[in-house]
Amino acid sequence: MSIQQTEALVATVNELGYDSVEMFALEKAKEVLCAEMAIYQQEVTEFEHKYGMDFQSFLEKFDSISQVGLFEKEDDEMEWRACLKAIELVERKLKTLE
Repeated sequence: MSIQQTEALVATVNELGYDSVEMFALEKAKEVLCAEMAIYQQEVTEFEHKYGMDFQSFLEKFDSISQVGLFEKEDDEMEWRACLKAIELVERKLKTLE
């Protein structure tokens, strides 16, 4: 980045009300992480609605769930678990940035 670009960036960030480029980056990183978490949370909500239960109950009742086939249940289980793990990771990142 050139000196001219750096100066323009600093001026723009200050005009937007931020004390520094770092504070601007911190705020934007939090916004992106919150948006990412909302996507994962929406997917979790869809699974909870689809099965009428939370993930732990889904695991406990896995074998008795008959509304969908085995392959679909297995796929949903993997995706649901991944979403929950992603939410945990994003929450940790947000906590670190606080």
